[in-house]
Amino acid sequence: MPIADIVHLSKRSKRAVQNVLATYRDYGQPINPFTRPCGRKRILERDDLNYLEGIITAEPALYLDKIQDKLREIRDVEVSLATLSRTLAHLAVTHKHIAKEASERNELLRATWQVVMGQYEPRQIVCIDEAGVDDHTNIRRSGWAPLGQACVWWTSFLRGRKYSILPALSLDGLLTLDIFEGSVNRERFIGFLRNSLAPHLNPYPMDRSVVIMDNCSIHHDNDIRQVIEIEWAKLVYLPPYSPDFNPIEECFSFMKAWLRRHERAPRAAAL
Repeated sequence: MPIADIVHLSKRSKRAVQNVLATYRDYGQPINPFTRPCGRKRILERDDLNYLEGIITAEPALYLDKIQDKLREIRDVEVSLATLSRTLAHLAVTHKHIAKEASERNELLRATWQVVMGQYEPRQIVCIDEAGVDDHTNIRRSGWAPLGQACVWWTSFLRGRKYSILPALSLDGLLTLDIFEGSVNRERFIGFLRNSLAPHLNPYPMDRSVVIMDNCSIHHDNDIRQVIEIEWAKLVYLPPYSPDFNPIEECFSFMKAWLRRHERAPRAAAL
């Protein structure tokens, strides 16, 4: 390739390109291996950095001082916390909130479930689940405060009365729902299926003929399956620890966001 083309593509001067080419002809690499490196020698070598990245991948919740200890014990490298922090920043590794996932979640089961669900049409699916709200549900998760000060909202730690909601969601929206005080138990759940959901179900493969619910223990009951199958509909359980596969969770998220926006004024505002 002509030097003029290299200059154009690399956006470097002609002299710089000629120097690099001369070095490559002499040493077989673009950098002179006998040139003394400029600046202070780095404490952490490439192998140390590889080990550091491995630590972060294996144990992302480690404190800096624990990472420091591991480098000292395994790599025999003594490094300050400040240097370690700068090194992580140089590696584009930042400290984040941890996204928790259940170790019991089975990705093979989740993938298999997705393949099975691919045989059903959206119009056939009815999703059900339960959710609970109390006085803590409407507590907002973020707020405003002056720089350097904590955002404090004085509120009661008492949860108050708990209410539960049992809805059924189809492609057309909510089919039915039940709201009551207290928690969902087996009797209430079966009563909801029999009295509220069953009248909306149709024999498979008609619309609203595949019922999806999560894998919790109270849902694995012969009476529950009987209520669904007596309508000639199908019952499909979500794979373990996979609420993200149930579209009704989006409804619950919207509902709780609405409650937080329209919460009662905090007691401190009235003082």
